[in-house]
Amino acid sequence: MTGPLGQVYTKNMEERRHSQRFRAYLPVRMHGVTTPQVVETLTKDISLEGIQCLSTIPCPVTSEVSLELALSTSNEVLELRGRTAWFRMIPHSDQFDVGIAFCDLSSQNKRRLSVYIDHLTGHLAAV
Repeated sequence: MTGPLGQVYTKNMEERRHSQRFRAYLPVRMHGVTTPQVVETLTKDISLEGIQCLSTIPCPVTSEVSLELALSTSNEVLELRGRTAWFRMIPHSDQFDVGIAFCDLSSQNKRRLSVYIDHLTGHLAAV
């Protein structure tokens, strides 16, 4: 079901995931591919397939975004491409939760994410 601003409401969103997500509060910068807006925010969780983060602007479903994700285990910044899978307004707030699926993840970036997530598994619980 689709709501205002292209929001997607799905009862079984968790069931569609192929990768387990882990809580991670990492700095991320999102650039809209077709808009000049830049959002600097934090992730809420991460997997090999995508991230959930906060946004101060609505991100309609299927919007393409460029991401700069700073991994906390090093000073490296991963440059990734993604597409919004869902978003929803946070009640009593002017912010949104946004789910972003990674697109065209290179084998090098997938390996870096995997190493980071392996590091998390010893420290954080799965979402």
